[in-house]
Amino acid sequence: QVQYCEPKESKVARFFSKPSYGAVLRVHKEADMVRWHNSMAYHELLAYIGRTSTAIQGVRQALPGDYPVSETMRRLCAVFDRLSHLAASMRGFGGELRLKPRHQQQQQQQQQAPSSAKRLTVVEAYRGWSRAMQRCVFGLLERALPPHQCEHVGELGQYLANAFGNQARLDYGSGHELSFLFFMCGLFRIRVLQPADEPAAALLLFQRYLQLVRRLQLQFELSAAGFQGAYSLDDYQFVPYLWGAAQLCHTPPFTPRQLLLPAVYGQWQRHYLLAGCVGFVADSKEGSFATHSCQLWSITTLSSWTQVYRGLHNMYLKEVLNQFHMLRHMYFGQVMSFDPAPASSQLARPQLGTLSPQRLEL
Repeated sequence: QVQYCEPKESKVARFFSKPSYGAVLRVHKEADMVRWHNSMAYHELLAYIGRTSTAIQGVRQALPGDYPVSETMRRLCAVFDRLSHLAASMRGFGGELRLKPRHQQQQQQQQQAPSSAKRLTVVEAYRGWSRAMQRCVFGLLERALPPHQCEHVGELGQYLANAFGNQARLDYGSGHELSFLFFMCGLFRIRVLQPADEPAAALLLFQRYLQLVRRLQLQFELSAAGFQGAYSLDDYQFVPYLWGAAQLCHTPPFTPRQLLLPAVYGQWQRHYLLAGCVGFVADSKEGSFATHSCQLWSITTLSSWTQVYRGLHNMYLKEVLNQFHMLRHMYFGQVMSFDPAPASSQLARPQLGTLSPQRLEL
């Protein structure tokens, strides 16, 4: 019996037609933004943000007993231990890690000579860290994932590798943060993480990411991508403000009007994402919030955290997820797909003002 032998050219074509061999850029022109808003990735991302917002209400970060932490979550957090160690190994080649007001940083830079040589050293240090990160991040992720999920390491690793800034432009911004959201959403999409992991993903894993990128910003003096000055919510981040407001939508220990009081954010910054963000801004900038962070200052005029969350959610849709200059740098693959979402799918909103379902189960 004659057996059919598939031509070599056909095998090669079929191999490269598979979507699971890495993510690719899909937003090339303004018209592609319509496809992005109709894509499965867009719908899955918003659903994930909403589910997480519901899951972390009334849950505090520094109290692990408030939410379960799985073994998989611990292995994922260990990835950031290694990446932080890489940054620490280059401490002598970067800037100071201690927070200082902007004018003090500028005075110190002017006193150091030659400043151009120092800047070159910092640039090379950050690029060296980026190269080392890219060499090891896929292996670290492979060891963190269950063996039967390793087929997605390429795509998830690409999202993670793109979440720490741009080594060519030497900047970091909400687009890199969005890439990390793709990574986190993808972990739930392929069921590496389960619904019970949602609080820990936001309050533990995302917090570890936040600590690392803040270190990179300080140590390697990264500029803010898309910097808008006082009219931006934050020079670098957005999501911790959104999820931070969600945390406070149930039994908050302070009101929006009290957010910018030093005694308040000083007491609660270990427990609430939003208080931690305010504390970081206060330590890194000089002057009043009304002067250097008017968008953040305007939050205090709202009467409830539910209003704050809804305002920030609408702002995120407009200022991040609707920006062509940001989405053209985003990669899409099989896990976070650019294919159209089913016509029946709807964008669900979080259930605000209720205690986390995971907290109720404990």
